[in-house]
Amino acid sequence: MRIAATDVAEFRAAQAAIGDLAVADVRDFWSMLNLERPESVRDALLELVPAVTTQWGESSALYAAEWYGDMRSTLNVPGSFRPVMGATAAVEWVQRQVRFGAQHLFTSTPGQMLLFLEGPVVRYTLEGGRNTIIESVAADPQAVGWQRIARPDACKFCRFLMSNGAVYKTADTASFAAHQDCKCVAVQSWDAGAPEVPARVYEASKRTSGMSPQQREKHRANIRDYLADMK
Repeated sequence: MRIAATDVAEFRAAQAAIGDLAVADVRDFWSMLNLERPESVRDALLELVPAVTTQWGESSALYAAEWYGDMRSTLNVPGSFRPVMGATAAVEWVQRQVRFGAQHLFTSTPGQMLLFLEGPVVRYTLEGGRNTIIESVAADPQAVGWQRIARPDACKFCRFLMSNGAVYKTADTASFAAHQDCKCVAVQSWDAGAPEVPARVYEASKRTSGMSPQQREKHRANIRDYLADMK
């Protein structure tokens, strides 16, 4: 049982549109700020940006849950199942990005702050939808895993993690690695014949926040080696 490519493309486009709406809200708010008061701008963004990623992240999660159920029905997957609503991005992670980017506010080019923010806003907004699919797959007795779907112009790293149609078979063995402005989505699979992604793809998908310096360097080396092979 495979989801039609047109349905997957529609889902990815809808999630990307939600990310764009979140960015539009931040831009609108930015236009009202007085950039001559950098401390006030920073503090305002520390409140506003997490609110935006949470609001639109909930929309991303809701859309993903509804789509999961629709695809389950379309493919006549046996048994009843209610999709799990995944969590939105943690406020502290979003604020960490705002604080990092706020350095631009204290320079002669404060507008760089807005350009910097657009990437994290997309990344953290779409986390709600990704978590919904991954957590639903883990809870759905009929699901075999989840697949990463990248946009047509995706970077080499995202194409690597997509791994030619293979699926991640458990939520515990891989996280959804996402860079700034990443618009990749997770898509559920009920295809019993789908291959599992190679071990090094699982490794590359791990989040680095909990790694030791040695583990993080090994993780980065694996990625560098792969990207070098793709040249």
